[in-house]
Amino acid sequence: MEAINIKATRNTPAIRFDPVAHTFLLVGNSIPENAGEFYGPVISMIKDNMPALPDGTSFIFCLPYFNSSSLKAVYLLLTEIKSGMERGKKFDLVWHVEEEDDFMTEAAETFTEMTDLEFIFKTGLIEA
Repeated sequence: MEAINIKATRNTPAIRFDPVAHTFLLVGNSIPENAGEFYGPVISMIKDNMPALPDGTSFIFCLPYFNSSSLKAVYLLLTEIKSGMERGKKFDLVWHVEEEDDFMTEAAETFTEMTDLEFIFKTGLIEA
């Protein structure tokens, strides 16, 4: 599986997949004009390559802010991750939030309710 390295812009997060380190990062504000267009290829890549993703891959989310269309895109990404886990894959899901950021904590809790996936919560934002 190939690495992904999409640099962050003012409106889109950085997206990185390091197949050697078994790490998928989604870091930064997510307010793209067309979230489906931005996230679509990444979601497809995860779906198409799910059998090749090694157990122990960490999916790390650090989204200080996202819009409603990004919420849907992140949900679709999480459903692909869940699909892999239902087929026996073992992944870690990490959700970074700023201290006392109730909105982003609640967002992760909403994703948990919608997908039945459990996140590891970490305080403090990370750089892209």
